[in-house]
Amino acid sequence: MPKTTNQFQLKPLSIAVLATALLVSLPTHAVDKARITASTDVKPVTILSAQESQALSLAAGRILLHTDKARLAIAREDKSAALNEIDQGLTLVNVIQNAMPKYKVTTKIEAGDITYNADDKVSKNFVAIFDEQYIEDVTEPVIQSKKKAQARNTAKPGDGKITAKEGEKKTIAPLENFTMWRHSSMRLNITLAADALNLAKIELNKGKNHYADSALALLQSNGVVFELHEMEMPLVEAADNLKLAELEISEGKSEEARITLKLASDDLKKYERITGENRAKEVRKLHQKIDNLSESLEKGDGSKSTLEAAKKEIASYWNRVRKWFK
Repeated sequence: MPKTTNQFQLKPLSIAVLATALLVSLPTHAVDKARITASTDVKPVTILSAQESQALSLAAGRILLHTDKARLAIAREDKSAALNEIDQGLTLVNVIQNAMPKYKVTTKIEAGDITYNADDKVSKNFVAIFDEQYIEDVTEPVIQSKKKAQARNTAKPGDGKITAKEGEKKTIAPLENFTMWRHSSMRLNITLAADALNLAKIELNKGKNHYADSALALLQSNGVVFELHEMEMPLVEAADNLKLAELEISEGKSEEARITLKLASDDLKKYERITGENRAKEVRKLHQKIDNLSESLEKGDGSKSTLEAAKKEIASYWNRVRKWFK
């Protein structure tokens, strides 16, 4: 028996040689064939027009306005007013959720002769916020809420409540500094907004004003995301300079406006170099128009009608630049 057993024992080197021989002799497709494959296809079901996207953005901004007003009402212990503001916010949440672009996601997973197929209809969670008429009213409460949340998170264990004086000493990230809002975009997490508003309503009806306010504060601090677009910095500067030039024209300062327009044109030339080819053509046409207007102001008579026409022209340039933001 021992001899028979020994005949079937292989030394490690012999095993390695045999394994190599087997691998070489096997057909290539047997080694390459995947045991499981998966694919996902995403197709838009509904697409919003520019006007519809703007309306969606406006609705998102209004949610934050109602949130801040609700918190002020809670501070005044005005339950009726707070509930009204929360209901207004929830109405806008429903409007947005109903109008949000939908996408069909088709998923296929295969393993041998077993196949899994699924179709899902989904929408994005985040909505861009922008409206120049009340951007400060929307942004300022959000920034303050984020500052307070950050101050709480950076407090040392055992510190207890943070006083206003202590809060001022906390370092705030540049992106959460109110002066930086123009250099970033705001996006609202609509799912979190819905949850926070509903929770605030429940707590308020229970008479737990503090918990209701905390839910609304959570919406402001965690439900809003700031995104910095470094690539768009020249575009931001161009927009700022065009707005300034428009103001200077309104005040009859044509020479100052001409210099500011030159700065806006230079900003757009920088942006032209870093943007895509299709956008670059549009940017080039615009800064050429700005240069032409600047020359016209230098040669013009400075009359009221001339300045009024220039003001309208600059406003149209600013609107065009604004639409280029992501």
